[in-house]
Order: sequence, then structure tokens, then C-alpha cells
Amino acid sequence: MKCVGPTISKGEIKRWQNEVLFSPQLEEFAEFLSLVGNGSRLKVVFLLTEFKELCVCDLAEILGVTVPAVSQQLAKLKGFGLLKSRREKQTIFYSIADTRNVKLLKGRFDQILQLHEI
Repeated sequence: MKCVGPTISKGEIKRWQNEVLFSPQLEEFAEFLSLVGNGSRLKVVFLLTEFKELCVCDLAEILGVTVPAVSQQLAKLKGFGLLKSRREKQTIFYSIADTRNVKLLKGRFDQILQLHEI
């Protein structure tokens, strides 16, 4: 099969090439999706949307993994700017720092919770 296009104007093509497809926001969103595309990191984000703030030990206990494993995922999420941390003596607590993209996930998180309500 051969394409006979383009079927849209050269002006529309130029607009989409310049304004949309190469926007920094779209690239940042793609990075966000890649970051939360990892099941462990998505679970961390899910838990932090529900609890608002958790320490590394609590996250490790809930997820059934080691503290170093959780710390590694938290570092990636924090490095992206998605999480923030605060220290209370020797305990580090994490929470959501950037809610822009998390709002997109929150609707789906809520649906998952409704499926598991008793």
C-alpha cells in the first residue's frame, strides 16, 4: 500500500512539527511515563498519593522489599523532581513534590481502589 498524502496542508504540518511534537513539555511527559512505567516506582507513587507521606521503612514493609531497593526507586523519582523528602532525626519521609503529572494517574488509582473495596 502506498501513501498518497500528505492529506493536510503544509502549514498544518509545519505547525505540528514546530509547536507540538518538539515541545519540551511533551518530552518531559514522555520521561515521566517512562519513569512510572516501572511497576515498583508506580507502586511508590500510588502509595504516596494515598498516604501523602511515608518513610522508607514503611514503603519497604508495604511493598515487601528491602530498604535499599526502595531507596533506589525513591532516588530516581526524586531525581526527576516528582518527590521531595524531609528528615526527622534519622528517618527520611517522602511525599509528592510535583502533582501536575500525578493528577493524571490519580483517577486510575482511585478506580483500582474502588475495585478492591469490600
